Amino acid sequence: MRLREHIPYWLVLGLLLCTSLELSAQQPQPPTKAPAAPVVKVRAGFVEDSLSVGRDVSFFVTARYDRKLNLLFPDTTFNFSPFDFKHKSYFTTETDGQESYDSVVYHLTTFEVDSLLYLSLPVYQINPQDCTTFLSNQDSIRLAHVVVALPDSLTSVPLKMNVAYQDVPSAFNVQLWVIIGGLLLLAAAAVWFAFGQNITRRYRLKRMQKAYAQFIENYTHEIEAVAHSFSTQHTETALIVWKRYLEQLENLPYTKLTTKEIIWLGQNDALGQSLKTIDGAIYGHDTAVVDSLENLKTYAVARFNTKIQEVTNG
Repeated sequence: MRLREHIPYWLVLGLLLCTSLELSAQQPQPPTKAPAAPVVKVRAGFVEDSLSVGRDVSFFVTARYDRKLNLLFPDTTFNFSPFDFKHKSYFTTETDGQESYDSVVYHLTTFEVDSLLYLSLPVYQINPQDCTTFLSNQDSIRLAHVVVALPDSLTSVPLKMNVAYQDVPSAFNVQLWVIIGGLLLLAAAAVWFAFGQNITRRYRLKRMQKAYAQFIENYTHEIEAVAHSFSTQHTETALIVWKRYLEQLENLPYTKLTTKEIIWLGQNDALGQSLKTIDGAIYGHDTAVVDSLENLKTYAVARFNTKIQEVTNG
């Protein structure tokens, strides 16, 4: 009887204990705080207060962000409407502690005629799976109108008539003339490469023939003067004319050589005898020098013909 009386008490105590455990297990746990998203501060605006149609205008974009992030600014493929992209200027990233600072200036232009034009540009944070967009504030710029008001009709505008001829100078086309000059230089180089030797040879022959004709004329005049009336002056002049011509013809210093040196150089006995006779006429008053002068002339003509053959045959 005593055991039966205690059974309900233990059952009640067990049920209360299980209920308290179940209630404590079902109590809600406080939520776990997610890590705060990194903050990216984007600022933008026009540098100028107003713009004109077709003129450049500058629009800056700055971003301050955690140094661990990787940001991208709009590039040339971005749609800058109502503006057209011209070029952009980058600035070096500045890092202070845990924050970095980037800035870009976009140089834009527009042909819109609205009084106010608006623009806002995004900055993109690169993530492993996608990109997060941070949009800058929107800024506006005023269009400066050149023509304030148009007349109702063109008839109200005073016109002046002038039919006088106005001389408008033509522009000098530098690029065209550079091309023409280059083509002429190439043509001249090609002609010289193909015919340069022939041109040089013909030029030398012409000069040699001209110098020879002048020598024959001057030397013959001096011989005739000596033949008409002997003169040491004409004899010496004839010898100088002969030496100068041979010096120019053979590129040897005949005018500075003595008779003995010329004889040794020419290796010609007849030439040596003629030179000695002429020296005797100049310094010893021997008047029989015409034949010796003619011998010098013959020697010069022979040397001229030899040189002509050498130049002609290359």
